Amino acid sequence: MRQIRLLPVVVLAASALLILKTVGLVTGDGYTPGVQSAFAAGDTAAAEAPAPEPATAEATGAPVDPVQAAADSLFGSVPEAVEAAEGGATGSDTGEIVLQRLAERRAELDAFALELESRMSLVEAAELRIEERMAELSALEAQINVSLDAQDAAAEAQFAAVVAMYENMRAGDAATIFNDLDTSVLVAVGKKMNPRKLGPIMANMVPARAQQLTVLLAQTDVATPAPVQQSADLPQIVGQ
Repeated sequence: MRQIRLLPVVVLAASALLILKTVGLVTGDGYTPGVQSAFAAGDTAAAEAPAPEPATAEATGAPVDPVQAAADSLFGSVPEAVEAAEGGATGSDTGEIVLQRLAERRAELDAFALELESRMSLVEAAELRIEERMAELSALEAQINVSLDAQDAAAEAQFAAVVAMYENMRAGDAATIFNDLDTSVLVAVGKKMNPRKLGPIMANMVPARAQQLTVLLAQTDVATPAPVQQSADLPQIVGQ
C-alpha cells in the first residue's frame, strides 16, 4: 500500500499562510485580492464536490476573516490530493481491501490444510494396509516353515526305517541288494548304518563294489585335498 506524505504539503501551506500574514501586516489590506482568490477557489471546489460544503462566513453575512479564508483555500485541497494519490481509495476502502485479501489467504490456507489432512489419512490407511499384509505374510511364512519341518521330519523317519531294515537283514541278502543299489543311495544308507552292521554286509558284497563304497564313505567324511599343480603348468620365469 502506498504511503502519502502530508508533512511537505502542510509545511508548504503554512509557509504560504505566513507569507500572506506578513504581507498583510506590512501593506494593511494589500493581500485582500489574494483572499478573494482563495474565496473563488473555495467556491469552485464546493461546486465540483458531490457533497454540499458548509456555509461560509460570506454567505451567512458574518464578518470575513482574511487569515481563515486563506487557510481554507490552502488546506481545502489537501484531502483531494491524498485521495488522488491513493488512486481514489479512502482509508475505509483500503481497510476493506486488506481484510478481503486476508480472508482470501485464510481460505487458501484452510483448503491447503484440508488437502493435507486428506493426504495424511490416505498415507495412514496405506501404512495400515501394509502392516496387515506383512502380518499375513509372516503368518504364511510360519505355516510354510512348519510344513517343511514336518516334511523333513517325515523324510528322516522314513530313511531311518530303511536303514533299520537293512541292519536287521541277513548280511548276504543285504549285500546282494547293495551290489545293484544306486551309488548315492548306497552312500547315504552306509553313513547312517551302524558300522558293526555294515561290516558283515560289505564282506559279502562284490569286492569292487565294496571298495568303491569304502572310498566314497571316506571321501564324504574327510575333505579331499586339493591337487598339486604340475611343474609343467607353473609359469615360466624369464631368464631361467
